[in-house]
Amino acid sequence: MKRRIFRLSLIMAALVSGTMVLSEAKAASLPQLATVDVQQLLLESKAGKQAKEKVEAERNLKQKEITAREEEISRLQREFEKQASILSESARKEKQEAIDRKMRDLRRLYDDFTRDLQKKEADLVRDLLKDITVLIRDYGKEKGYTLILERAQAGIIYSADEIDLTREIIAIYNAKTK
Repeated sequence: MKRRIFRLSLIMAALVSGTMVLSEAKAASLPQLATVDVQQLLLESKAGKQAKEKVEAERNLKQKEITAREEEISRLQREFEKQASILSESARKEKQEAIDRKMRDLRRLYDDFTRDLQKKEADLVRDLLKDITVLIRDYGKEKGYTLILERAQAGIIYSADEIDLTREIIAIYNAKTK
């Protein structure tokens, strides 16, 4: 009877230790997943904020130029309306063409400005994304992650906050871009 209990105890100990080893092996082989919200990273990191400020400063500068030209055109239009009745047909036509020309120039300036600003913003974002991608990849390798997904672009509907690395990556990125 004692032998039976002893054998049973040995078998139980072997099963328990085998189960522990198996569960450790399974845990080690499970992929380690994480998410990062790159949009949040761009908005909240120091480098992202600096890029946004740079674009805004340029936008404000160009907007002042556009506003000045709009005011000039408005002034010319008001003067033209006041003088229209006393001007000859050819003078009226000439003034109207000058105003129309200034309007076309303003539209071109606005279109060029918008296009240039969008290009500069895209270039800044592309450069930031290049740096961020390298940072996330290196972080993932260092910490042993199997897969790190971009939260918005990957079509993730839900992920637990525990696997979101955004705050950690922002802190690391801010430290590297002082």
